[in-house]
Amino acid sequence: MKNDFDARPTETELRMPLDTKVVIWVFCGVAGAGLGFAVPWLLRFAAEHPIPYADTVRFLGSFDSPAMVIGRPALLAAVGLLIGLFLTHHAATLRISDERITIVEGDDTRVIARDQIGGVFRRGGKVRIESPVGRVLFDDDVEGRPAVIAEAFCRHGYPWEGARAAAGGAIES
Repeated sequence: MKNDFDARPTETELRMPLDTKVVIWVFCGVAGAGLGFAVPWLLRFAAEHPIPYADTVRFLGSFDSPAMVIGRPALLAAVGLLIGLFLTHHAATLRISDERITIVEGDDTRVIARDQIGGVFRRGGKVRIESPVGRVLFDDDVEGRPAVIAEAFCRHGYPWEGARAAAGGAIES
């Protein structure tokens, strides 16, 4: 029987928050629309330089009908939004429990059992999970501050190879 003192979460999830996804979607859409407005100027600028097919580039940059002026930024904004949706859909989500780590990237789901894990650490901006013999099981970006990520793995007893303070397993920033 468990008491109130054993109340630790059964699973911790590390994932990209919705507000970050929205920022990425908006940025990609606005960048696409901005490119749509800048394309004619960029093509005319390129045509002024000695490049192959300068006449064709100049011709493509000369379209300024209302449909093109409005349609080009709208189309490229939609393309930018699709790129943003693709990027956020394939961002890794880690579900960490005492028994296993489940990694979801887009439509792909992998499960790494606890006994397969020899060490977990940050390598640059990425989290790296290795087997006891050094085989890389996961090496990708994980959303969250370094201290939050380290605490998530330590809370479930995984061998975190990062900086930990001696007092209570707190993480050094």
